[in-house]
Amino acid sequence: MDSNFKKFIFLSGAVILISLAFVAIFGAIYYFSTINTYNMILLFLILMTIIITLFFFLSAFSIYIVYKKKTKNKLYLTMAKAGLNTLLPLVMLIASFFKTKKDPVRKFYIDFNNLMVNMLEKKYRKDDIMVLLPHCLQYSDCGYKVTNDISNCKNCGKCTVGDIFKACQEKGVKSFVLTGGTAARNIVPKYKPKVILAVACERDLTSGIIDVVIPVIGIINDRPNGPCYNTRVDVNVFKEKLDSIIKE
Repeated sequence: MDSNFKKFIFLSGAVILISLAFVAIFGAIYYFSTINTYNMILLFLILMTIIITLFFFLSAFSIYIVYKKKTKNKLYLTMAKAGLNTLLPLVMLIASFFKTKKDPVRKFYIDFNNLMVNMLEKKYRKDDIMVLLPHCLQYSDCGYKVTNDISNCKNCGKCTVGDIFKACQEKGVKSFVLTGGTAARNIVPKYKPKVILAVACERDLTSGIIDVVIPVIGIINDRPNGPCYNTRVDVNVFKEKLDSIIKE
């Protein structure tokens, strides 16, 4: 039997056993409980619902204050960050349920994250900055593989990789062209940057920002030819973002 299949069966069995254990526990509680126990459980559930609702309300209010008023109050910033990270999966789930587009939500998350990073007003040494680019920025018919080494780019002008690489070279900042999120997650621990400037689509940027614990500034790429094919990015915007975090 395939080892992966064995592991799947084992874990599935564990899930079923845990579920059965919960059924047994709840069944015992139901069988042996009195009316007072039911009332206490109901009261507990009501209190938990109130607390969760209050948390969501305060989080949404803090997000509004930080985003609209640009306040730097630590309490608001903490509540906004915790609330957004909690609300995002729920909002995405509701968006899926109602079959609405998710990219506007992701764009707001990226904008809000960038705002939070900018509010730190922190500058970083060039050695502590990492630039991550998606491979779809490269011209599709290019014969040079920049995912192995971005310096392989010949700066022919058919895509924006050359201009970005040149800007990073001038500033002395490390830059990489990656094939996907897994490659990004592998390279970050290797170089241990203190801040990341990343270009990607809304989905990849959102998941990347969530996955890493260091500040990430996200730039959404333009997709005139559709997703993952000859995408582009405004080089001037990229340079502005890089200049805003680099310590000269």
